[in-house]
Parts: sequence; C-alpha cells; structure tokens
Amino acid sequence: MVTSFTLGLALLPLLIGAYETDPPTTASPDTISDCTWWQVATETDTCAGISEYWGITEVQFKTYNPSLADGCNLISGNSYCIEQNYGIVPTPSATSSSVTSASQTPTPTPTTPLEICEAEAGGYKRYCPRCLPRCENETKYMDQCFYSTFLAINSWDSQCWQHGGSDCANRAVDEYCPNK
Repeated sequence: MVTSFTLGLALLPLLIGAYETDPPTTASPDTISDCTWWQVATETDTCAGISEYWGITEVQFKTYNPSLADGCNLISGNSYCIEQNYGIVPTPSATSSSVTSASQTPTPTPTTPLEICEAEAGGYKRYCPRCLPRCENETKYMDQCFYSTFLAINSWDSQCWQHGGSDCANRAVDEYCPNK
C-alpha cells in the first residue's frame, strides 16, 4: 500500500505535464494538454503565418498556446500547438453551456481520394496530387493512410527546420511522395 502511494507520488509530475502528443521540442507549460499536432517555430515564423498555413484562426492558435496571448512572441526552435484533440471538437463538460445555431450546414464527408487526402493533409493540401498514388489503392483505410503519410511528412519537415534545413516541406514530400 505504501509502495503504491509512493509510486503514485513519483509519477504525479509526469502526469501533470503530459500532452496528448509530445512536442518535438520545448513547449510552454501552459500549452493545452490535449494538443495533437505541433509546429516548431523558425526565426521567420509569425503567428499569422503559422495560423494561415495550418488553416486555423489566430484566436485558436493563441488559445492553444496561452503564452502567446500578449504580443505573440514566438521563440525559434520551440514547439507550438496547432491542433487540439486530433481536430475533433472536445465534448463540452456538464457545467459548460453553448449556443447552437440552426443555420449551420453539416460538412459533407469526403468521398474521392483527393477530398480524403485534403481532409487529412492539414497545411500540406497542395501536395495531395503528388501523394495520391501512395494511398489511392487503400480502399478501406484510405483516410488513415493519408493521415499517417502527412504525420510522417510533418515530422520530417519539423526535424529538418529544427536542424537548420531549407525547403523542408518539399524535401519531406520528396521523401514520402516522390515524383515518378
């Protein structure tokens, strides 16, 4: 019993600072805990540029990364959250309230390989035509194929920038979706 309690206390700091997906580099401790996708900042990055690239609003970006609320001063080499909860809107808690508009139109489910690719590509949508051959024969799990492809591309891209590379996105896509 004492051993279990002691072990629990020893693991507590690890559990408190845990993220859904670990950042590739240092992240601010106030970053949301259910972050599932990261961007490593470079010297030329801006909050507006990162937000536009990843298709999120600056308000979302600053909500994911509260340390940026005042002035949006990015630190080159640090990781910043650009996706919450795998893009799935978190379920509101019982104590929260929300207003739902009757005018909202449901988003159609992607059906073609290109639509599925674009739904999974995040900021890499422009590379979908090159990456289509990688997953188009995967009929049952095409969305997961594209997701894992772009996850690998993002990781390669981030590591390249972190180590001072240039043209990293194109080089990452060349690695995973080569021109034939």
